[in-house]
Amino acid sequence: MAGVLLFVVGLVVGGGTLEMNRREREQVQDWVRTDGAVAAVFGAGSSGHALVSFTDASGVRINFTVRPGMMHRLAPGQTVSILYPPFKPTGAVIDPRAARWTRNALLAAASLILMTLGAYVAWYARKWDSLASQ
Repeated sequence: MAGVLLFVVGLVVGGGTLEMNRREREQVQDWVRTDGAVAAVFGAGSSGHALVSFTDASGVRINFTVRPGMMHRLAPGQTVSILYPPFKPTGAVIDPRAARWTRNALLAAASLILMTLGAYVAWYARKWDSLASQ
């Protein structure tokens, strides 16, 4: 029973990962990708903010602030990949593609490990039961 439960949990994690990835890609599929630059960094640690600027498709210079993630520190002059909706360039964000792919890869690996472990436990339990009944 434990093996089947592990396998099902692995399937749920894998299916959830696929659905989460699909929704995120769908959300930004029409957004414009461009490069921007970190103009300044204010504060340090978890309270830090960065001022990022880029030029949109119509040539207008856009500035926005962002709180860098824990694993991603920004430095003045650093080039960053930007995503923004074409109808509202001020809604720009730093493209989280690397973090998204890393998260999805780790969740997919966890899903495969759970499913493999579940299948092994179920197989071993069945084998043990057949040996015990002899």
